[in-house]
Amino acid sequence: MTASVKPLKLGCSYGVRFSPDGARLAVLGRDLVLWDVASRQKLWRRKFIAHCSSMAFSPDGSRIAIKSTTGQMAVVDAASGNLLLNFQNKKDGEGCAPAWSPCGRYLADGGWDGRLRVRDAQTGEVLFMQEHAREMLRSVCAIDGGRRLLVQHGVKSAEEGLVQPPDYCSLWDWPLQAGGGRVVLSLPGIMSCAPSPDGERLAVLHHAGGEEYLSVHAIDDGRRLATVPVEAGGGTGNALRWLPDGSALGRIGKGKLLFYGWPGLDVLAQEDFTYPCALDFLPASPLAAIGSWEAGMLTHLKLHKETA
Repeated sequence: MTASVKPLKLGCSYGVRFSPDGARLAVLGRDLVLWDVASRQKLWRRKFIAHCSSMAFSPDGSRIAIKSTTGQMAVVDAASGNLLLNFQNKKDGEGCAPAWSPCGRYLADGGWDGRLRVRDAQTGEVLFMQEHAREMLRSVCAIDGGRRLLVQHGVKSAEEGLVQPPDYCSLWDWPLQAGGGRVVLSLPGIMSCAPSPDGERLAVLHHAGGEEYLSVHAIDDGRRLATVPVEAGGGTGNALRWLPDGSALGRIGKGKLLFYGWPGLDVLAQEDFTYPCALDFLPASPLAAIGSWEAGMLTHLKLHKETA
């Protein structure tokens, strides 16, 4: 993997996300910053809520939902950088990033307390909630254009003398209904997961017997399609992200980025990187945004295998 043009420095960046049309890049660090991708010009920089930790563009790219480490959520106008709504939900507790409904009217998010919620994106009202006892909801991902949600469940440690239940992933259709989640994969030690762009496959990083593995499963029935042992990550070295064309998987490793080709999961490339923690790709382009606790960047990437 080599850089073909001078990278754009993004500074400390916990999260990076391209807008649905690819024209803008949102960078979440100490503040939320919006960049114009073509001109590489900063459009605005704001701080909306304290300790912001995750974000998601609405399906039409007009709004950005943000969430803090305390669970507090807000919605921001992407064009102006103005705050549209502060949900004032400081007591909900920490959890995973929000995900929009396909119509852009609702926001779903999960908590470390096992609660899956759906809120009205214009009022903040909780319209749906389902509790999952003794679980942590580690991620909520929109797939199929947001028509479905994939939820990663981390099962908390069993009491002494009891068998530890496996972690699992569930699939939900909009609108979410009580008991509506269908288990699509059950596996011990799931650390992270990523649905493929076409919604047909699920990549999972998991551990067993002191080793770490990268596996790809059919999302409809959980059937394993491929698995390979991988070197252990560290810190934030668990995140997975498919390239937009589904030809490879990017992984945040320990002090490096790793790329695995699909099918086969052979290592295509790796690149040393200081404290990487987030990764996103611009469709039909070699542009990639790399988040780092120290110094993220927007750069052109070229893998050993043609991927764009």
